[in-house]
Amino acid sequence: METTSPKTVLIKMIYFYLVALIGLLMVAFSSADLVNIGLRTWVFPKADLNQYPQPTCSDMVVKALDAAETDAQYQARLTDCEKTRISDDEARAIQKQKDAVRDISFIVVGIPLFLYHWIVIRKDRRS
Repeated sequence: METTSPKTVLIKMIYFYLVALIGLLMVAFSSADLVNIGLRTWVFPKADLNQYPQPTCSDMVVKALDAAETDAQYQARLTDCEKTRISDDEARAIQKQKDAVRDISFIVVGIPLFLYHWIVIRKDRRS
């Protein structure tokens, strides 16, 4: 029959409580962030607007100072910039979706992590 030392029991207890706390915090912070995304989307949409708008392509694409670049080449670079540029609304939508995916995945991982460790803690305390 194997006996466990008090030190081993203490380390095991600290581990289980710490991992249960981490799982609970993952769920809590991710849920709060999802509520934040919902509030910014449907209740306070102006809170999601960019305070500092992106510069226009004409501000970013500077014509070369030397005479080697023609107006046609400069216009082609401007056109390429406009084609690849995304709008502020689309950038916000992309960021919201990235945040939502992260938050949902943290909840999906955090709930079982918390529940498993909390069940083990409860079972050990009853013994």
